[in-house]
Amino acid sequence: MSKGKWKSRAAIVIGFALSGVFLWLALRQTDFNSLVNAFANIHYAPVAASAAVMALGVVLRAVRWRIIAGRPSAEHSYFSRATNLGLLANLVLPGRVGEFLKIVTFAKLSGSTLPAPLASALIDRMVDMFTLIASALVLYLMMPIGEEIEKWFIRLVVSGVLIAVFLVVFARSSGKWEAILARILQRWLERWQLRPEIFLMELRAEFRRIFSGWISLELGLLSAVIFTIDYLTVAVFFLAFDLPLTLEAPLVLWVFLAASSTLPSAPSSIGVYQAAAVLALSFYAIPAAEGVALATVKQLTILGVALLMNTPSMFGLLKQTWVTERSTQ
Repeated sequence: MSKGKWKSRAAIVIGFALSGVFLWLALRQTDFNSLVNAFANIHYAPVAASAAVMALGVVLRAVRWRIIAGRPSAEHSYFSRATNLGLLANLVLPGRVGEFLKIVTFAKLSGSTLPAPLASALIDRMVDMFTLIASALVLYLMMPIGEEIEKWFIRLVVSGVLIAVFLVVFARSSGKWEAILARILQRWLERWQLRPEIFLMELRAEFRRIFSGWISLELGLLSAVIFTIDYLTVAVFFLAFDLPLTLEAPLVLWVFLAASSTLPSAPSSIGVYQAAAVLALSFYAIPAAEGVALATVKQLTILGVALLMNTPSMFGLLKQTWVTERSTQ
């Protein structure tokens, strides 16, 4: 077995192991009857409303990626199809394979090389990361938290500030650090079969374009709208489970769920998602069974949205395959 395949399989095994551990941590605090009652008492109208809002969020994320990439609106269908497929892949495959798949899909659909979509997708993920860090900072300032969670928040915020400073310096530099960065990124870019210097040149060009002109303001406003949508999807689930709803409660749950999704795990962050929901809702003395049920229903809702949004592409692929087979007969 090659070294690359061994690392991939090891990452998958570790992901499933983490999911198993976190699922056990979540379920050990629940009893079967409480869990059954939590699922039985769901109000489905708020869940359906949340699904519609989720779909809008996915659409806007494709728009944001296109704006970051600086591509014309005529190519939006490529970004939309790649984003939808990436979301579905992350839900049904381990190791967040969807992040890789959406970049490759866009490159094939648009006929472009990998450095440009990889750089823009990386910046898009950074925007989500900074949104998470800003939200964590707001919570740190708003509410009392335990020492361990406080340490986690502080590290997250400090890391975000350092990364932001580095990115600004990198975008405005003349390229003298590229040799060092190229060596650091060499192994990460090996699986993409990319030369580090080409990727870094593309990444710098993307940052410079974003930091100049009105595009940064446009991205900021769009990211604020996407965050509001994410907040509303979580808030609606509080209504679906008749949980006490305060202004900061959905934000707490969203921060924990978003942070948990960055960990290596089984498909759809099973186990990790449940444990994060149980921990977040424990601040409001909400039983663990409610947290497990909410996280599970939210995962199933996201999966349903992803399947629905990929349906046109699936039908198009089946139609193309059928036409190709008919023409060869």
